[in-house]
Amino acid sequence: MRVLRLMDIYTRRARLAPALLVSLPLAAAVTACFPSGILGWGSLWGLVVWSGGTLLLAQIGRDLGKRKERLLFEQWGGRPTALMLRHSSAVNSVVLNRIHGKLAALTGVAAPTAEQEAADPARADAVYDAWTTFLREKTRNHEEFALVFDEVCSYGFRRNLWGLKPVGVVLALSGLAAALVMVARGARGSALGAALISGLLLVCWFVWFTPDWVRMTANAYAERLLGASEKL
Repeated sequence: MRVLRLMDIYTRRARLAPALLVSLPLAAAVTACFPSGILGWGSLWGLVVWSGGTLLLAQIGRDLGKRKERLLFEQWGGRPTALMLRHSSAVNSVVLNRIHGKLAALTGVAAPTAEQEAADPARADAVYDAWTTFLREKTRNHEEFALVFDEVCSYGFRRNLWGLKPVGVVLALSGLAAALVMVARGARGSALGAALISGLLLVCWFVWFTPDWVRMTANAYAERLLGASEKL
């Protein structure tokens, strides 16, 4: 569709896709209730898309994800990049010192020593955040930094999907209830499919779509972003 083509790749993968997945139980339930399409749901969906409905879904997913991102960072103890750049959480001090030296040279912002970080953690994190901002701006070329782009899309998808959890749970419950009512009334086929879709998504909301699930891609993105400094 023309509106979808106008969206950039990141918007489609990280913002729109989570919103569409959240709305899937509702779409499945509507299809089960009106299998013959007598109410013109296909035309209605086309109207929604044309009027900017998909863009709105993408923005809602983005806003809710960003709003909850700060809560995730608080749970994790800081931004993933800052955690990887801290002396206190270094796995390999040799690698860490090389990255510090590279980023200090690239940005002109001196690297905090282990003693300075321990004495003023907030100041050290401010430096690490400044380095991270620099790297994000320098790696916006999707073709040159394809691995970084793939990871940021994956992280954005999971973060925004987790941000939509309250909406997703409500829609999954509503879709499941509607589908089960149709099954109880003797409907089969699409009604059973809708019930299965809603039930599986409901399980995913409580078992799979968790902060730890988001953190996996957050760490992967942070690793790729910091690793990109070697190419600058």
